[in-house]
Amino acid sequence: MISFVTLFARDIERTADVYRLLGFKFVQEQHGSGPRHLAAVNEGMVLEIYPGDDSVSPGTMLGIDVTDLEGIRARLLTAKVPVWRDIESTPGMRRIIVVDPERRQIFIRERARS
Repeated sequence: MISFVTLFARDIERTADVYRLLGFKFVQEQHGSGPRHLAAVNEGMVLEIYPGDDSVSPGTMLGIDVTDLEGIRARLLTAKVPVWRDIESTPGMRRIIVVDPERRQIFIRERARS
């Protein structure tokens, strides 16, 4: 099981704003004399956003499950977060891929409720 994912961003607040639209609630943290960063816990996994220039990670895509894809999509578009791809729906699942401010792809899916 993955316990945490760390992202690096030139503007951590701007990047966090995209993930906030997806339901993440960030708090500011600092471990010892390390850099201040943002962290959110979601179902036991931690998503951290640290300041840094090493921000673009080719080949990296985050996957996030949501319960209301249309509502999330509308909020993302209102916030001018680019939808890179609308993926054709399949029975029981709808998906889109958006791009965060650091050009990372975020795969967002809504599964049919059981």
